[in-house]
Amino acid sequence: MSYPSFTSAEETVDRFLEILSDHGVDLAGASQDEALQMTNVIQMWRDPHLLPADPRPVLRAAMGFVDLAGKVVGVAGHKDFGELIPHLKMLAKTTVLQNAASPVTDDAGNKVIELYVAALAMRFADDVKLDHPSASKGDNPDVMLTYRSKRWALALKTLHSRRPRTIYDNIKKASDQIEACEADHGLVVLNVKNLLDYDALWPASSMPFPETKFTSDYFQQIRAILAPLDEIPADDWRAALGPGRKAALPVMFIGQAAASALPTHGGGPRPTAIKGMMTYLTPSDDPVGALKLAFSLNDAAQQFT
Repeated sequence: MSYPSFTSAEETVDRFLEILSDHGVDLAGASQDEALQMTNVIQMWRDPHLLPADPRPVLRAAMGFVDLAGKVVGVAGHKDFGELIPHLKMLAKTTVLQNAASPVTDDAGNKVIELYVAALAMRFADDVKLDHPSASKGDNPDVMLTYRSKRWALALKTLHSRRPRTIYDNIKKASDQIEACEADHGLVVLNVKNLLDYDALWPASSMPFPETKFTSDYFQQIRAILAPLDEIPADDWRAALGPGRKAALPVMFIGQAAASALPTHGGGPRPTAIKGMMTYLTPSDDPVGALKLAFSLNDAAQQFT
């Protein structure tokens, strides 16, 4: 894992705020506080005496904000960038963080993952379209793109419950949205941001631990979310993702987290971000390229700008 330098992060956030200003977006809500946390981290980097007793909330907010900023800045030159503007306008109403939980009632917060994944898609795909965040009826896939000469739909759901039947219902609804759209194929993408125990991944601000443990614990948490899905009957899975359906396997689970970790290749503790995706019902082959698309999205998440 890697993370941009403070200097490049500061430059990227400045550019992100310029882009928002150019499109009339004023971060007057929760996102403004997150942007300020990035400024606070820069000041703390320059003067460690400014660090609070527990810097985790500040660092999480800063790292989550700068990650989204980097994703947007990185595709600012894409010909379909205008598709992101309606979602960018919603940022004044909510948190942008994908490494912290948000209330189920925060509909704008649930839309940020659509912006995030669309920006990932713009790294490698063409003709990217994003369903409008407020004018949508909720019956269309959230992101459409052309990948390897095929039209794909990404149906995104942010999970708020660990109950396997509830997760399955989200998958079935996403698959139904894909089935009804014009795409050739589709991918169901589930956001686990509200199901992770972030304090368990970063239990003490003064005790960094190896990067490998941070990574292992993160994926162990996601495996614990997926394991109960094995209780869902095979007939139900066939109804949602069976042969002849546009929604292709695998199902993607995405999330991210932050911690102070000891780098694998040596050096002192440093703020470290993980943006890890996991597949479920992973096929043994990849007849339509869904697994390749999942890997492309994961690779794009690891890039900064």
